[in-house]
Amino acid sequence: MRGTLTGGAVHGLVAGLVAGAAWWLVESAANWAFGGYVPMRVAAALAVLDLVLGAVSGVVVGVGIALGRRPVNGAWLALALAGVYGLVRIFDPPGLGTEAIFTLAAVAMTALGVLLAGGAAGGPLAFLQLTLLGAAAVVLGGFWVTEAGGGRLGVGLPLALATLPVLATAADRVLAFVVARRGVRFGLELAAAAVVVLVWGRPLVIAPLDDPIVTAVPPPAGSPDVILVVMDTTRADRLSTFGYARETSPELSKFADDALRFTQARSPAAWTLPGHASLFTGTYPSRHGAHFAGAWLPGESRDGRRQVAFPLSPKAVTMAERLRDHGYRTAGVVANFSYLYRDFGVAQGFGHYEDSPGLLFRLRPPVLQIAQQIRPAFCLAPFRSAHDINAAGLAWLDHAPPGRPVFLFLNYMEAHQPRLASPPHDGWSRALPKASALARKNLWYEHAVPHLPDDERAFIGANYDGQLAAMDEALGELLYALRARGRYENALVIVTSDHGEFLGEHGQMGHIGQMLYEPVLHVPLVIKFPGKDRLRGENATPVQLVDVLPTVLAATGAPAPPDIQGEALPHVTHTILAEEDIDPFLVSRYGETYDRSIRVLYDGPFKLISTSHGTHMLFDLARDPGESNDLAARDPDRLTALLRRLEAAFGIQLARN
Repeated sequence: MRGTLTGGAVHGLVAGLVAGAAWWLVESAANWAFGGYVPMRVAAALAVLDLVLGAVSGVVVGVGIALGRRPVNGAWLALALAGVYGLVRIFDPPGLGTEAIFTLAAVAMTALGVLLAGGAAGGPLAFLQLTLLGAAAVVLGGFWVTEAGGGRLGVGLPLALATLPVLATAADRVLAFVVARRGVRFGLELAAAAVVVLVWGRPLVIAPLDDPIVTAVPPPAGSPDVILVVMDTTRADRLSTFGYARETSPELSKFADDALRFTQARSPAAWTLPGHASLFTGTYPSRHGAHFAGAWLPGESRDGRRQVAFPLSPKAVTMAERLRDHGYRTAGVVANFSYLYRDFGVAQGFGHYEDSPGLLFRLRPPVLQIAQQIRPAFCLAPFRSAHDINAAGLAWLDHAPPGRPVFLFLNYMEAHQPRLASPPHDGWSRALPKASALARKNLWYEHAVPHLPDDERAFIGANYDGQLAAMDEALGELLYALRARGRYENALVIVTSDHGEFLGEHGQMGHIGQMLYEPVLHVPLVIKFPGKDRLRGENATPVQLVDVLPTVLAATGAPAPPDIQGEALPHVTHTILAEEDIDPFLVSRYGETYDRSIRVLYDGPFKLISTSHGTHMLFDLARDPGESNDLAARDPDRLTALLRRLEAAFGIQLARN
């Protein structure tokens, strides 16, 4: 008996290693073909994990077969390990209720698959064939079920994964009636899988845009470099530079001491594309056109979702284009590979533009779920780190030919979901009770969370703060590098954000599609002007991202366009506005509550929020910064006056209740 068990374990170990390699191969090929991007170091780590999982699974299955006094042959092992692969995909700790049912179903399906395979040994080729066949069926079939469900899996995916290995084996048995030779049949099956992948897939283009030729006459000697840093998803009130209790931004505070800090800066939008488009064009979303379409559009976004937003039109003239035409060399390096992807028009005018992800899974490898139960932050954030963004931007800067000033745009992404702060910036979250358990719960809430427990809200906020500190550290490294290269003193350096983030306020999480309260609109803005006698200190003038472009043009001497809506800082007099259109994805997922557009107008301390549903809210931010006391019913005269101003500003007729 002992010899039988040992033989089963050895056979299982070898088979498991082969199966692990097959799982990794199929997942890697499918990820690439379907538009994913997995760096080699991550792929290597996943390969090791798959081999370990395969080895353990193989030993367990091999011993189990031996205990059942059945011959340990290729067919048994292949189908059993294909079933294990499906089990890992549907097993999602710590929820073990429904998963247990699907586990039993998958075991039953695997047993049926073994019977269909006939239990014949078949040799190494049979084992390899059935292993790859089962793995490919689970991967491709599971991906199809996921896509068909629009990302909402329900019970369809687990049930499909439980049945796919047996269906693949049944298809092979049917094909055997026509093609008896296993080798030929195996080749046909591989060819069929390749055709499916090539027809269905769309490999991701990650090569940078590179067109470094500048034909414009160089600007006058001494023209300043322009360095623009956007800390994506950063709200001003969580930065110590703007009064927050935790020391989340010491480097930004040091920089602000040498610059002009705007305490009342707002974004005109609550998400990346319109925020950056306004930053680059000096116009509001309703004019530049890069915003939600209000309906589904052809094509899909970079991460495989249906398209919901208009790109920035090629007719729009961006900051990069204006500086390029003024003789500047231009480069952008962005961590936000989704809505800052080149297809959305924001790359216009950049001679060099990097928009590749740090990591992008179209198919989430099963072994990832297990690894993240041990190390929750493993392969969690798909974005390149701020340190990576710095390195790429500085490398371009060091290789830029001399004789011309530069415009360098950098986008950091740490504060964006999903987020778990990494050492040494995880101290605030680790200090909380139940921190380890909360880290494994995947607290990536979206939208309405009216009953968010206090411990979860504190944990989410602590990780957000830690990620702000990580970006701040990278900002300090960048500023140090600019000084070391002699490119700081005579540079126009701008640090801001495209929008903020809800962390449980008003029962909301995230930013996109949310009501336009202050957590998503109030953003940091710190500007260091060139020269020794530059402006410094704090400025409480209400300003916006649309004011950045005219400020850049004024500092560099580039001509300002007549249609610009912003004004050069710090002398801003225009009305402060914000807007958001309808996102059909949110409507389809969360209901008609999100089937509304939103418009905002600021008037001194007063803020008006109006929706296309006819809802109007009025807040006094000086007395009520948390926007909890709606004055609309108590101050109808002010409400009416501001509604008229809002209609005039946007050229629209607002809905009235």
